[in-house]
Amino acid sequence: MNCESEKIKRDIENGNFFVNNGRVLQLLNVISGDYKKLTEIKFVLADMEEYEIVKSIDYLYEGGYIKLRNVETGKPAVLADTSFKCLSAKLTADGIRVLVGKKTDVCIEL
Repeated sequence: MNCESEKIKRDIENGNFFVNNGRVLQLLNVISGDYKKLTEIKFVLADMEEYEIVKSIDYLYEGGYIKLRNVETGKPAVLADTSFKCLSAKLTADGIRVLVGKKTDVCIEL
């Protein structure tokens, strides 16, 4: 791949990342209330690769837009230390603020 085609690929992936972040937030809002298993989110977002979902979950968690917990223990967890299949997620107040337009993030496209 030449430099130009690599740049185009990166631009596409970055654009998808912003949209994917918004999709994950919106999905968690639709199924809001309790924590939802990331494997269920992956099933609904079947057109996204798992690595794309992982990138979005990681960004949204680090940004304070979602909480994560271990499915088996119910204790707070982080993606870096817990298997994807063992995690569940829930929106935080900041995540809801982004969805209703009271807070903005340039890396989240709704």
